[in-house]
Amino acid sequence: MKQTRQNIIEAARVLFEQKGFAAATTREIAERAGVSEVTLFRHFANKRALFDQTAHSCLHPYKIDHYLKEKVSYDLKRDLTQIACDMKDTFCRNAPMLRMVMRDKIRQSAPEMEMRQKEHHVHNNLLAYFETMRSKGRLSADPQMALKFFVTNITGFLMKELVAQTSESLDETYFSWMLDQVIAVLQNGTGKDTLC
Repeated sequence: MKQTRQNIIEAARVLFEQKGFAAATTREIAERAGVSEVTLFRHFANKRALFDQTAHSCLHPYKIDHYLKEKVSYDLKRDLTQIACDMKDTFCRNAPMLRMVMRDKIRQSAPEMEMRQKEHHVHNNLLAYFETMRSKGRLSADPQMALKFFVTNITGFLMKELVAQTSESLDETYFSWMLDQVIAVLQNGTGKDTLC
């Protein structure tokens, strides 16, 4: 039963990524999964519920949360490099699905709200990390500003890559350089007076 559900989700992911939410039919998804449409609807109330579960399974679990709870070293460079790489890996694995969501402008679904709650949880854990680093004297920036600066730079780069769609691979050289610059600013406080 669990394998059938997983097969349906995997088939749905392929078709949603290829065709988009509106064009992919439950009949095609069922055929690709090797089940009947009736079986598909035993597992999912409707196509929207199937899409929501498919998107949820692509974007979770958050590796960042696990890292902050289980593996954090409190070495700013090591930790932020690992977190940024986890963000990048999640993005790369799910770029086609993310493009489809952006293209089809699918918004405000229940799993999207659940994802936002989980993102808020990760946000709070990252903030707690930056607060701890500040209290240990390893971060010169205000923790709230450090969090915004770090997340904005990483996600901004990833979103630019998502929208550009110029190649299948990210510019790893730029990503590494940018990450080094972000970490240097957070460690040393350089550039704090350069904003308008």
